[in-house]
Amino acid sequence: MNIENKLKSRESFWHTTFVVALFVITTILIYLALPGEARFKYEFQKGRPWMHETLIAPFDFAVLKSDDELKAERDSVLNAQLPYFTYQDSIGKEQIAKLKSRIDNLEQSADSKTTANTEVKDQLVSLYQEVFKRGILEQSISDYAALKGKSDLMLVEDHVGRKVPLGSVFSLKTAYNYLSSGQQQLADKYPSWQPLLVKLHPEVYIHANLVYDEKTTDFEKQKLLDNISTSRGMVQEGERIVSQGDLVTPDVYRILESLQKAYENRLGSNSTEYYGVLAGKAMFILLLVLVLFLFVFNIRRELLNSKRDIAFTLLMTVVMIYFCRLVVSTNPQLVYLVPFTVLALTIRTFLDARLAIFVNTIAALIVGFMVPNGYEFVLLQILAGTVAVISQDKLLRRGQLVITSVFILLTYVFAFIGISLIQEGNWDAINWMQMRWFVGNAVLTLITYLLVYIFEKSFGFVSDVTLIELSYSNQNLLRKLAEEAPGTFQHSLQVANLAEDAITKLGGNPLLVRTGAMYHDIGKTKAPHFFAENQAKGINPHEEMSLEESAQVIMNHVPDGVALAKKYKIPEMIINFIRTHHGTTKTGYFYLMSKNENPEQQIDASKFTYPGPVPSTRETAVVMLADSIEAASRSLKDINGESLSDLIDKIFNSKIKDGQLDYAPLTFQDITLLKQIFLEKLLTIYHVRMEYPDEKKVKKVKRKTIRLERRKKD
Repeated sequence: MNIENKLKSRESFWHTTFVVALFVITTILIYLALPGEARFKYEFQKGRPWMHETLIAPFDFAVLKSDDELKAERDSVLNAQLPYFTYQDSIGKEQIAKLKSRIDNLEQSADSKTTANTEVKDQLVSLYQEVFKRGILEQSISDYAALKGKSDLMLVEDHVGRKVPLGSVFSLKTAYNYLSSGQQQLADKYPSWQPLLVKLHPEVYIHANLVYDEKTTDFEKQKLLDNISTSRGMVQEGERIVSQGDLVTPDVYRILESLQKAYENRLGSNSTEYYGVLAGKAMFILLLVLVLFLFVFNIRRELLNSKRDIAFTLLMTVVMIYFCRLVVSTNPQLVYLVPFTVLALTIRTFLDARLAIFVNTIAALIVGFMVPNGYEFVLLQILAGTVAVISQDKLLRRGQLVITSVFILLTYVFAFIGISLIQEGNWDAINWMQMRWFVGNAVLTLITYLLVYIFEKSFGFVSDVTLIELSYSNQNLLRKLAEEAPGTFQHSLQVANLAEDAITKLGGNPLLVRTGAMYHDIGKTKAPHFFAENQAKGINPHEEMSLEESAQVIMNHVPDGVALAKKYKIPEMIINFIRTHHGTTKTGYFYLMSKNENPEQQIDASKFTYPGPVPSTRETAVVMLADSIEAASRSLKDINGESLSDLIDKIFNSKIKDGQLDYAPLTFQDITLLKQIFLEKLLTIYHVRMEYPDEKKVKKVKRKTIRLERRKKD
């Protein structure tokens, strides 16, 4: 016994060490996730009164422009910025040289009837030179994205840029049309040159000599953007910013936001302030993690007994915090796109609603320190998480999560509109574009179904959806039980009904109990004819076996059931019902028969004892009791309220005496309630009639007496 106590003590020590280590690691990870910058000590909202003391500027700082102002200035700069095109003079010279050479060749040809006319030739060359001088684009002006909405462009020639009207440059098409028209005019003016001009095709000589210089354009654009001032004025040290009770107007709000950023950037610039910020961050995180631990310890202490459950809870919290940190560091506006309620929904699905709401609140408070306007973020996430948990209840159907997502969306929208109206005071000032993040958030919440499946496989959880699927009587293993051991199947159904009704009233997971009860005797399919409920009348294979052999065959249905369940990939949580439904009890009939037949011998009780273990949860304990009571009730010759009550008391006393309920979290009040529930359920199952009064107690009404007497005989 000492060795057993030492082993239990050592196991308890290592379990406690593991749990403490988990909370310490969680604290460190959350601490590292929180930004190292200082936080402004005042909370303020646009359109609300300033609730703090009169605020005086502690130092000089610039009043920053709003995002809308900066965007408007950037758009203005970008619209004014002209694209740069490089002028390639050599292309024009090369093409003009080709043109002159072609004219000379045509003049010297044998069949040429034209006479040399320097004036006409010079006009033709000048026409082409004009086109190349003005510049030719490779594509149509409308095909250049950089030229959209522009009336001019910057033409760079010999490293010098000059602004050129967009209408003065040609594309290949307009240059061709211009040259064709010019040559036709020359031909009309000088008919003798017409044969020669006809042989000069403009498309042969025109070539684009303006090339878009994207690098220079981007460089100049960035220079202009860099020159945009992010501030619009200064606030001097000692200047009053806002008095207590004054309304935070949009201008005051802009000044307060500027002070907040300047304050957070300034604080922590020296080592003393820096370490002070770190210390404050550590205290904040320690307090929140401690509050979480105290909640679990006082409200959900059984969670601490499961390494898996507490590890899953803390891991989910840390992952969500780090995910939000990643999004905030990328783009703070996208934080509302993060499906934050997934944290509450997954914990609710596998563990507990109160725990889910509390963890969601703690995580929201931590993330609130990372995001801009943390008060608004925390308020929205606490409301949405609470609504998500309440609306989900149990994840039994796919449609439930869709409905939950709709409720989450409505919560975000109504809460955001409410906050915006408080801050702005009118509908026009509401940022309706913010709603797109809430819609995306609600849609992304549907990822919970995928996560539930992943967590089931990774952590060994069993969701309510899985339990419903497993308890379906047409499921492979249950169909096998119904076909090969129909009596056992009926017994399992009755046990499931008894246990489910009991755990519903007692408090527990009815779906888990029902599923566990359906599978608890699955091992009997290996040798169904050895069990009384499956035997034909007059056929008993135990008559040709020794008592020890019979006991072994009966007890084997437990390990056989475990092996069969593993083969069919039944979750470990359900397999526990198979292992524990007989605990470490004995096969009473064969054990007593062996003692009676061998009164002078020492019987080895281990040969008649189930391997166990005993139940350690409410659910497994209830199934054990329901199994024993249902089986024993079938052997009663006279079934009435008194006999059933005596039977239930006997079985409960036997289980308690044998230590089968030592590790089950059942109180005396629970046991009393279970007895009453089992009795009421069995009375209903067996249709036990009420006791009728004797004839001597009925007076005056003779017909009623006869009717009662007849019903009593029936």
